[in-house]
Amino acid sequence: MVLVGIILLLMLSACASEPQPPTPDPAPSVATPAPPPPVPTPVDPIPTNTPAPTLPPGVVATPTPPLRGQTLQLWVEAETPLVDELSQLADEFSAAHGTKIEVLPRPLDGLRLSLATAQLVDDPLPHLLWANQTTLAGLLADGLLQPLPAELLPTDTFPALLTAARLDEQIWGLPTVAHNSLVLLYNRELSEGPAPSTSDQLIVQTRAAATPMVAGLVMGWNEAYWTLPWLHAFGGAPTSPDGQTITLDTPAMTPTLNLMRELYAAAPQNGDGYARGQRLLAQGYAAFAIDGDWAWGQYAAISDTLELGVAPMPRVPATGLRALPPLGGSYLMLTSALTGPEQQQALAFAAMLAEPSAQVRLAQASGHLPASESALARIDLSADPYLRAAATQIASAPGLAPTQATHCALYGLAVWLPSLFSGRLALDEAPASMQRSAETCLQR
Repeated sequence: MVLVGIILLLMLSACASEPQPPTPDPAPSVATPAPPPPVPTPVDPIPTNTPAPTLPPGVVATPTPPLRGQTLQLWVEAETPLVDELSQLADEFSAAHGTKIEVLPRPLDGLRLSLATAQLVDDPLPHLLWANQTTLAGLLADGLLQPLPAELLPTDTFPALLTAARLDEQIWGLPTVAHNSLVLLYNRELSEGPAPSTSDQLIVQTRAAATPMVAGLVMGWNEAYWTLPWLHAFGGAPTSPDGQTITLDTPAMTPTLNLMRELYAAAPQNGDGYARGQRLLAQGYAAFAIDGDWAWGQYAAISDTLELGVAPMPRVPATGLRALPPLGGSYLMLTSALTGPEQQQALAFAAMLAEPSAQVRLAQASGHLPASESALARIDLSADPYLRAAATQIASAPGLAPTQATHCALYGLAVWLPSLFSGRLALDEAPASMQRSAETCLQR
């Protein structure tokens, strides 16, 4: 029976994950996409902070003693270098506070499954969690987190990271490092002149570089994440600021999709898939690419044989705004059942990780940027063109609220992109079609 339960939980978890853009049918007519799989509606977070009882006049509360000789478990969904740095910080905290923090790595994208399995077999849950913004959103839907005190958050935290952790006007995770930034990459041997600084220049240069053998521009054409920067540049967003209302059918969407079609003229001729585009760039068969920090390592590894330039995302002349991708991050979170002295020690550890010195260490271990202005100011990026370009965008980047409306907005946008690029979906019909698909997703 336990095995059956785990399988059911796996199926439910799969339903809640962000859908991948579907592969379009080669049919010549526009077809309404199949409705998305059922998506569980986020439940209200489990309340955990019970107000302290009112004491009679003249009675002073007894201070909570420090938690000595106890162990707090921190489950971490991250790469090994970051896990090692977290372990070092945990050891330093233990030496100063007397509370051991046991750092236990979990498989990438497997933290929620690990928690579900522990619940099923009635194992104790950890006190602390570490994961990215996507997992944070899922943990909120699972009701496994508690909000953090506002005073814990550094005042110079980058706004997008707070947006990605905010629900019901509360913050559910401490931002520690920033990532998921997109930048413009270009092969110096296949492109002429300086890197394009505007979308108009990008259109001209990518088309000039395109040949039957060379793609002018590669990126995740059929994935919503690559459309969102241009939507931001035209003043739009996938949802309302609180993440509760889908806003795809707005005046900003039409010029956004029109620009995407103009850029698509320089896409690879024999397959526009994201993975294929990465291979073309690495092999010297793509002039320009828009890609994220998760891929920079593979490009840096071949930099000796590939003359690759890096630049910030271009601006849109019509608005003067830069095409900024939504910023993601990694967060320290407290589980919902944590109370009393253990909660106080967990908050003390969070306060330690909020310090600029700790965030610098975590950023350097992970190869990302820190979560605050003061920490970023302490890092020398002169030798890293990727992070240097990303750093120019980080303060103004938008964020994505951790809600089902956001999840469904991205689905509704992505599901119609193949039809838009193939010409099967008219430009003036696209925003409404995307809105309907997203709202259908939200209603299920």
